[in-house]
Parts: sequence; C-alpha cells; structure tokens
Amino acid sequence: MIILGIDPGTATTGYGVIKVPDDILGREFRYDIELIGYGNIFTDKEKPMPERLWTLSRALDDLIKKYQPDAIAVEMLFFGANLKTAIAVGQARGIVLMSSAKHKVSITEYAGLSVKLMVAGSGRADKDQVHEGVRRFLGVNGRRRSKLKLKWKGGHLDDATDALAIAICHVLKLAAK
Repeated sequence: MIILGIDPGTATTGYGVIKVPDDILGREFRYDIELIGYGNIFTDKEKPMPERLWTLSRALDDLIKKYQPDAIAVEMLFFGANLKTAIAVGQARGIVLMSSAKHKVSITEYAGLSVKLMVAGSGRADKDQVHEGVRRFLGVNGRRRSKLKLKWKGGHLDDATDALAIAICHVLKLAAK
C-alpha cells in the first residue's frame, strides 16, 4: 500500500510518500514502512492566489500520477491566531481534497495533535521530536535510513517531514483497526 502524506500550504506544501505491506491491517509494532519519496511544492508568492492554487493542483496531479497512492493523508486545518494564514491553508487543503477526488484516491484527515501523539508520543511534541519520530518509524537499517539524508532542522524540510509524519500517522491508525 502506498500512502501520500500532505502538509498543505499555499507557499509551501510538503509531501511524503511511504509504502507499507498490504497486510498492514491488524499488524502491531512491526510496520515495515519504506520511504519512497518526499519533497515540497513551492508557489511563487508574487503571483495571484488563483495562479498559485493552479500550480499546486498541477503539481499534486503529477505526484499522484507518479506514485499512484492507494491513500492520501492530509493535515486538518488548525485555526490559530492568524486567520489570514488559516484561510490560505484552507484553500490549499481544498486543492488537495479536489485532487484526491479527481484521481479517485481515498483521503483521510488528521489533526496536528493526533499526528504528533502518534508519531512522537505527545500531542505537544516540538518539531525536533516529530522529526525524530519520523526517523524512528522509517527504520534503522541502512537501506531505509540512507534515503533520509535531510537536514532536519529549519527551512522547508519541516514541511516534507511533517507530511511524512502525517502518512505514518495514517499507517498507525490503519494498523490499530
């Protein structure tokens, strides 16, 4: 099963693609998660919002065609103090939802607190704890970890790492069923 995790945003949308055995349902503690790919979709901040959303839509179409995921996991919208940011993220989430429907790929939404709890062990985990949780779930053997040569702190890699955490959260929820 291939899962595409998405951390939506209009400036930067992170994505992470993982693969798990098809018999993941009911597995406990041995998930055999394989990292397939990760990265970011960037839009030009100087462009009008409709053009940025169109760029995001086309890039998501390309990702779905390339990886052919069986499921998409996306972070739910969190209404923090910045309403303007929340509206922009909501627009990006709408594009993600539309793309999943367009390609007939099931989509599941997860709250950020749930993702942190499942991947890092605490709903109040910071970025470093989430990143370490992602590393832990992607394995310790050289074959899987060697693909994870990222600078895990700061910059845009946070978005890709968060997307991987969302995908891993989906695996953990499936395995718990």
